[in-house]
Amino acid sequence: MSEPLADEGGDVPRDAELIEAVRRGEVADYGVLYERHLSAAKRAAGVLTATAVEREDLVAEGFSRVLRVLRAGKGPTEGFRPYLITTMRNTMIDWRRREGGVLPVAEVPEVRPIVGCDEVVDARLHAELAATAFARLPERWQEVLWRTEIEGETPGQVAAQLGMTPNSVSALAYRAREGLRQAYLDEHVPPATRRGCDYVVSELAGWVRGRFPARKMSKIAAHVQGCTDCREVADGLRQLNDELPGVT
Repeated sequence: MSEPLADEGGDVPRDAELIEAVRRGEVADYGVLYERHLSAAKRAAGVLTATAVEREDLVAEGFSRVLRVLRAGKGPTEGFRPYLITTMRNTMIDWRRREGGVLPVAEVPEVRPIVGCDEVVDARLHAELAATAFARLPERWQEVLWRTEIEGETPGQVAAQLGMTPNSVSALAYRAREGLRQAYLDEHVPPATRRGCDYVVSELAGWVRGRFPARKMSKIAAHVQGCTDCREVADGLRQLNDELPGVT
């Protein structure tokens, strides 16, 4: 569930407004962002770390790094929470690399639980690719996906914070889920091995998802039919696509 708002009367500042205020030097407004997203940060840290001490350190370091970025005039414009979680994940990776340990991988609901040594390695690889795909999405898509899919917020709750209508949030979440699935498939597409295949290879994920007009779909299909390499990649993407949940 989401954190309760400090003011239910509709005057609660949006994240984008608070971010801009922090950039202007009003650091006190960062405290509002901190309180608003602290619970989510703790939940994410619980996935990324193994001990209570690490969790506390990771949350503190994540918020500190984001504050430094905002005060430097960089960072997110509105998607504070996805940016914070990504920063925490990257921080944990930095720590593990310095320690020479194994890189952590956040849980990804779309990866089915499986057992066995090889299967566990494979699941972690797919989780890493899913996290990379999520990071490629626009900030607003990340924000809506995180709130609706991870935090379990309703479109109405998200709409109040983003200045949108519930119907608009639902439509945006639909596009974001489809965008994530296509980006996830893209992460499994290898570089083209033949001259002339570059364009088709770059569009295979969208083609498998059926996202293009009929003429473009037919053009790619004709190429795939006559190209052994592209057909092999396409077959693999189709199988992977069949394992993804449908867009609801």
